[in-house]
Amino acid sequence: MRSITWESDAGHIVHMGDVIPYLFKALTDDLGATAETAKAPRQDGRTTYHTALDVRAINVTGSLVAYGSPTLDAQAAFDRYHTALCQAFAPHRWGVLTYHTEDGPRQVRCRPIATPTFGTRIAYTCTLDIEFTTDSPYWESADLYIYPVGVQIKRWHFPMRLPLVFGSLAPRGIINNPTSEIIYPVIEVTSTAQLVTVTNETAGAHISINRPIGAGQKMVIQMEDASAAIWTMDESGVYRETEDVSHWLTLDSEPWGMAPGENVITISNEIPAETPITYIKYRIPYLGV
Repeated sequence: MRSITWESDAGHIVHMGDVIPYLFKALTDDLGATAETAKAPRQDGRTTYHTALDVRAINVTGSLVAYGSPTLDAQAAFDRYHTALCQAFAPHRWGVLTYHTEDGPRQVRCRPIATPTFGTRIAYTCTLDIEFTTDSPYWESADLYIYPVGVQIKRWHFPMRLPLVFGSLAPRGIINNPTSEIIYPVIEVTSTAQLVTVTNETAGAHISINRPIGAGQKMVIQMEDASAAIWTMDESGVYRETEDVSHWLTLDSEPWGMAPGENVITISNEIPAETPITYIKYRIPYLGV
């Protein structure tokens, strides 16, 4: 059974499936592209130079079913659900829409373009129509893939507990991109070393950090635009974003993505004896669901 889950940045969570009060009917979406074209004198047809994907439009339809109870009549229950949906799908709030399919869940960051459209109520039921818009043309896998580089890999196993891990450091890794699109990962670097460099040898590009990262901190780099932020662990052990440090990246740093096929990722720093720990995090993009 297909279903959708909406989780807004404000903390509202709505699930539409086969259980009342919110029944899911269908999800449709469409994606277009904008092309730059030119026509020369006496030319048959046109010449297309560039084509860029537009934003995605998503439409969700379903039903609201509200029954009464000994303590609340049906109209009051309907009004409560109506108000809750309008709050959850406020058009000025962004969130994550997850589409649960037989092939696995897909998600996209989006926002409603208006509050839900409610049809005429018949008995205990009325139809629902919700429209969303996105900044990205891609759906993504709900599963987050994490590839560690620079961590210690066990080579030998013993039946007793030992204070040391017998193995070797892996400052180099190979990540396979199974799609035909370039994937821009998120890189998390945890290290007190200086001049940490993360390189995609396949793409021939790298980013370098020119300052040390403090204890209890990690740097999170968005590779799509090479923006960086420091996240600091609080007293409860949870990392929270504390500072924009995009200026910590060296001038020769350039954002890189993982091309289709195998990508060789390496990490290094100016202290050969130390290997910083880096986590390459990414989701698989999809043009349709």
